[in-house]
Amino acid sequence: MKKAILSTIILLGSTSLLADTTMCFKENHQSMATIENTPLDGGVCAGKNTVNQMKAKGWSVDDIKISQTATGMSFIYILKTTTTPTTTTNFTGNQEQLEANIIAKLEKKKEEEIKVKKIEEEKNLVGDGEKYYLNKCQSCHGAKGELEAKGSSRPLNTLSVEDMRYSISGYMDGDYNRGMASIMQPIANAVTQKDLEKVHAYLNKINNK
Repeated sequence: MKKAILSTIILLGSTSLLADTTMCFKENHQSMATIENTPLDGGVCAGKNTVNQMKAKGWSVDDIKISQTATGMSFIYILKTTTTPTTTTNFTGNQEQLEANIIAKLEKKKEEEIKVKKIEEEKNLVGDGEKYYLNKCQSCHGAKGELEAKGSSRPLNTLSVEDMRYSISGYMDGDYNRGMASIMQPIANAVTQKDLEKVHAYLNKINNK
């Protein structure tokens, strides 16, 4: 995993084993030309200090690790000093420990971003599903999808997305009829798989499933 995340290694020098060490990073940066004047996250940099500012405070770049991402490049800087820095380090240890520490932070950040994105997507799905359901379905299927529409259909709030897809496909093909085919066929012809997912998400939400 480390090789995948830290795909390119550029060794710029070495310092004494007694040197204080910190690791700073920047994710999804667009330009190598501006990275050294961009505040880095983590370590002593703490989202405030750039590489050049760290150098001015007595730190030197011992190692850079660069990995390509979908939206730019991620940089990890290992900085060391053999002098007393103007800022106290928050981590000392060997390079392997530093790498493990920063990788764990990056992975945790990505997990949080995925979780936030999933929540946002679900929120949008439910919102769109509400609009679609109120406009197209509620009059026959009930406020919460609880009705057997026209006394013949199954309650929508008991169906899976696959159940809905099967029924809609049947109406479109003329193979499915519970007594409402004439009403459902024109509706089915306009329904997409995404529409069904939205309606299903909305009904699950309002029925606390």
